[in-house]
Amino acid sequence: GIRCAAKTLRLIVLLGNQKDLIDRAVESERNLCRLRHPNIVRFLHIAQPEPATVVVFMELLDGQSLENFIDNKPLDELTIRDFSEQICRALLYLHSRQPPVIHRDINCSNIIVCADNTRIKLIDFGLSIKLEQIVRRHSSFPETLKGTLNFMAPELLGIGTPDSVQYSSESDVWAFGCSVLQMASGTKPFTNARSLCDLFQHLDRRGAPALPDGRSAELRDFYSRCTAKDHRERHPAKKLLEHEFLRKTSDSRC
Repeated sequence: GIRCAAKTLRLIVLLGNQKDLIDRAVESERNLCRLRHPNIVRFLHIAQPEPATVVVFMELLDGQSLENFIDNKPLDELTIRDFSEQICRALLYLHSRQPPVIHRDINCSNIIVCADNTRIKLIDFGLSIKLEQIVRRHSSFPETLKGTLNFMAPELLGIGTPDSVQYSSESDVWAFGCSVLQMASGTKPFTNARSLCDLFQHLDRRGAPALPDGRSAELRDFYSRCTAKDHRERHPAKKLLEHEFLRKTSDSRC
């Protein structure tokens, strides 16, 4: 009897024991329904009407995506601080859960600016990414990149590490940093890359794109802590919340 948003995920037809693997993965992801945070969309129910079909029911939000809110125009620094603090608080909550909850697809399309234009919420957790990874890991299908490419951390693209690295709290922080860049510049990272090869080469040689001129030293340093090329050097959400750039937001509210 309530209005909600529903997203249907359809996977490749499963064979053999893959059905059991997906069943277990879906069951574990039902923990999303236990999340309670003012900056995270409420997950109401995760249904599996068919073995290869998953339907995620979420609260219906009144607002617009952060990408539409930006509308190709840079945001002022006070708004960037406010939104960044809220995203960091959501990430701290997620990454502090046991086991940690990884979003996997943070980008400005998956952040909703609520109708009051002051509160934001993370939406659309990468459940489809996780399920497809499980299917491909236990099948003959080749691995393919999943997620929003412009926001994917270098290690997920095989840059800077000899081993296969899965989605992690560090890759979430990188994607958040890319969202900070879009707020500060009005454009997605790597929009000038003419091909996937161009993007790889830019990341490998120079790392994250630079912020535009005119931004404060505090914002530049904050951004650099999110987008360190080596995932081990990125600051976790808790440490980011202690950064001088975000402390200014808290101070201004006192």
